[in-house]
Amino acid sequence: MPEAPASQAPENALTFTFPGAQARADALNRNLAEWINATDQLGGRANLRTSPPAPGEQGDVAVAVDIINASAAVVAAVTNAFFLWLQQRRPSYRRIEFEAVRPDGTRVSGTVDDEAQLPAVMAQLSAFAVAPPGADG
Repeated sequence: MPEAPASQAPENALTFTFPGAQARADALNRNLAEWINATDQLGGRANLRTSPPAPGEQGDVAVAVDIINASAAVVAAVTNAFFLWLQQRRPSYRRIEFEAVRPDGTRVSGTVDDEAQLPAVMAQLSAFAVAPPGADG
């Protein structure tokens, strides 16, 4: 899977990040990128954006997942796939915080603490996928 040093997202990229502890964010970013790349129907490829390890640590840290060439159709497909990924990961992680940023800068963030929140998060992600440029959620 392609990795790029952390700086800013490539042009025309849909970006996902997970705030919080570095090890947890790294694990979520890597898992999401692998899952997206294993899903052939999405039409977008996931790249990891990485930063150097902390002193005494080994290996780069995945700080973001970028979906390159994210057209409107790819944004919609990947946003729906991200929701499915969240549903599947929710039992393993008691709380998942995320932020997604479209190529036009429109962003959405959310938190899933329990299954009861999933319908609201899906509605939020669906609105994000079709919102006009610059309409933050």
